[in-house]
Amino acid sequence: MIEARGLVKRFGPRLALRGVDLDAAPGDVVGVIGPNGAGKTTTIRILATLIVPEAGRATVAGLDVVRDAARLRGAIGFMPERFGLYDELTIEQYLEFFARAHGVHARDRAAQVDGVLELTDLTHKRGDPCEGLSKGVRQRVYLAKTLLHDPRVLLLDEPSSGLDPQARIDLRALLAALAAQGKTILVSSHILTELDLICSRVAVIEGGAVRFAGTLDDVARRRARAHRVRVRALDPAHAARAQGLLEGDARVIDPVVEGAELRLVFEAERADVPGLHRRLVEGGVDVYAFEVEEPSLEALFLEVTRGEVS
Repeated sequence: MIEARGLVKRFGPRLALRGVDLDAAPGDVVGVIGPNGAGKTTTIRILATLIVPEAGRATVAGLDVVRDAARLRGAIGFMPERFGLYDELTIEQYLEFFARAHGVHARDRAAQVDGVLELTDLTHKRGDPCEGLSKGVRQRVYLAKTLLHDPRVLLLDEPSSGLDPQARIDLRALLAALAAQGKTILVSSHILTELDLICSRVAVIEGGAVRFAGTLDDVARRRARAHRVRVRALDPAHAARAQGLLEGDARVIDPVVEGAELRLVFEAERADVPGLHRRLVEGGVDVYAFEVEEPSLEALFLEVTRGEVS
């Protein structure tokens, strides 16, 4: 549904993209993560036909983003990080205006507006003026507008930016419902725990290039032998004893003691991890907590941006 190969884009002397490759199949939810200035928004804006790449090519829903831009816009819904509403209109009037702009036929317009209001849980607010809406409600209104023409592909740039926790939970549930309908969703976000929960694939962009792309299972497999372990001992003396017990073990990488806590990377099979815990207890360490970090987007992001994953 989305295929990009070798995308290059400059803004003056700055090379924003340096050969970005990206893929998404029908029904995929692809999370795009990376530090500020990495090229996430530029990539999304190219796919949304808003800017033209200087090299490479991309297709969305089988249509070229440059040659078929006019036709493609009917197949995509784009939600930028910053957007505006027409404050003098009610929510319903705002959606009706954009339904007309999208060419929704008059006989279908009311049903289409009703449908997106229900999907975004805004039916009871349809008569509210856009002026004065909370950040969370404004996000839902704009997402409703983005869905009016029933796009097959959604391109969402930081849709949860600035939302409170409840609004983020609501948005996450809505995106999951849209994915269940078979829509392909490309979403960038700085809130990596959210992408962990809803994404089927992830792409990490840094310095204008994709440093990692794959499924969450791929993330887990990459980190299968690199177990990040945190040992909380009863007191600092026991933490220091734990560090001493593990000295000389080649599988223990970068052990660090801070107060009563020992952090390390254990390079071994998953089945060997319980033996590490047993070794500490049998060595006289009063272990208060023994935690093994599950593979996550946050850990992958840190590894990529530190140059630990290529």
